[in-house]
Amino acid sequence: MFEIGSTLRETRVRRKTTLQQAEDDTKIRVKYIQAMENDDFDLMPSPAYVKGFLRTYTDYLGLDADVMLDEYRSRFEPNEEHEPFGGNSALGRPHAHRRRNTLAFIAVLSLLILGLLYMLGLKNSPNKPVTPPPVTVVSHTPQPSPTVRHTATPSGLFAVRVVADGGSCWIQVRRTGIAGQVLYEATMAQGQSHTFRTRGAIYLRLGVPAYVSIAVAGKAAFRPAERVSNNYEVTRKGVVKL
Repeated sequence: MFEIGSTLRETRVRRKTTLQQAEDDTKIRVKYIQAMENDDFDLMPSPAYVKGFLRTYTDYLGLDADVMLDEYRSRFEPNEEHEPFGGNSALGRPHAHRRRNTLAFIAVLSLLILGLLYMLGLKNSPNKPVTPPPVTVVSHTPQPSPTVRHTATPSGLFAVRVVADGGSCWIQVRRTGIAGQVLYEATMAQGQSHTFRTRGAIYLRLGVPAYVSIAVAGKAAFRPAERVSNNYEVTRKGVVKL
């Protein structure tokens, strides 16, 4: 067992790095860096912030982030919550279920209206049966994805695809801002990719941005140049560094 805070502080001092320089390089405010170096994690906004900042700062100091996070979990976070999202399109699944339910509801409603019209026709013409109009059943067969995917759909969704094609990279996905709800957090191995579908902007924090490429709605992939952790806003128009 080792002390997280003292290990971080001693490593920073050994590297002759000031707190202000560490803030400029990692984009983590000095008060949060000091909180990590003092093992005072209660000053952080949430456990998700602690893990994100701890991983970024540990990588910046050249330490093993996984070992540091394991020590944090064992000492300060005994009941870790599981991530509620998984897979390559976790953001798009709820909408897909609602769309299928809507189609089923429209089909049932159409059959009820046709049945009502048929009954009214029989009532108004007792001597001549009324032939109901034919019912056309439309089969919604899923079509295979084209070579270029992630284009916007009529429902307003657009796809964001993140590929760790330059090396392993920690990624955190939020919505409503860089301090908003965490939708996804993981370390992507080299060659791994994740696709997110959303209607509005999402916010990415990347451990080593230069290791990933980001494609938005089928457009040419954007590759950040930064090698230190940074935040990015992703909209239908493209990617902007914050």
